[in-house]
Amino acid sequence: MNYLKWLLYFFSEAFQTIRNNLVTTSVTITTIAISLAVCGLFAGIFINLNNILGSMGSQIQVVAYMKDGLSNDAILNIKRDIAAMPEVDDLEYISKERAFSIFKNDVKGQKGILEGLDASPFPASLDIKVKKAYRNPAGINGLVSKLKIVHGIEDVQYGREWVDKLFAFVRFIEMFALVIGSFILLATIFIVSNTIRLAIYARREEIEIMGLLGATNIFIKTPFLIEGIIEGFLGAIIAVGILYLTSLILVMKTPPLFVSAISMPFSISYFSLGFIVVGITLGLLGSSIALRKFVKN
Repeated sequence: MNYLKWLLYFFSEAFQTIRNNLVTTSVTITTIAISLAVCGLFAGIFINLNNILGSMGSQIQVVAYMKDGLSNDAILNIKRDIAAMPEVDDLEYISKERAFSIFKNDVKGQKGILEGLDASPFPASLDIKVKKAYRNPAGINGLVSKLKIVHGIEDVQYGREWVDKLFAFVRFIEMFALVIGSFILLATIFIVSNTIRLAIYARREEIEIMGLLGATNIFIKTPFLIEGIIEGFLGAIIAVGILYLTSLILVMKTPPLFVSAISMPFSISYFSLGFIVVGITLGLLGSSIALRKFVKN
């Protein structure tokens, strides 16, 4: 019961302090909100960009060309062996005749190209889709190596140069996100802790008097820590509102083709909960760092 009494007292002190210092409290909450909004905006851009790159990766397709003259049984055996490979998600058999039909459809209106072509000049092939876990240079190269030793496969193509460039770009984006994200996070902690430190500095005489009266460090710190939690919570709520409204405005102003690139990449409930947790942690951490100068352990 005493614990509940003290907890209520600490919360009451924290709310009283907030009411008595509305200007500094507002500055702190605004700082947290803007800092979290910037972090959230960067995270949203990175996640959406990563999703776009991931969808581009899903277009990676390996084509295995078959030798001429294979029997139906031999073709079935090749399809079965390749489908059993762990890297293969799906495959489609393209016969010589179908390949020729696709080509004729592609060059429709340019009949001169087809003069003298009575039979299909194209080999039969297998269009192979790669599983997500193997959509990387190592996984694709491993699959290609296996395909090349399959009896009845004459050649394998997969656009190696395009794949290497795509994944080199993905690695660059990931490294860039890691560096910039770390910088933004550290800058946010620094800004918030210094903003809270200024708020606490304005009440340093109050802290000194409490110390002289024999108040313990926990007794002095707890209301300030609760205040930091409250400020972090309110800052997070404002940041969620800013980001949600920004997302809605961008979606309304963006052509439908590009909406997926700027939409909120996760549900608003999980997004809000995550931001509230981060905001509370940020306020608590900022208060703890700021108090070190004024309250010695």
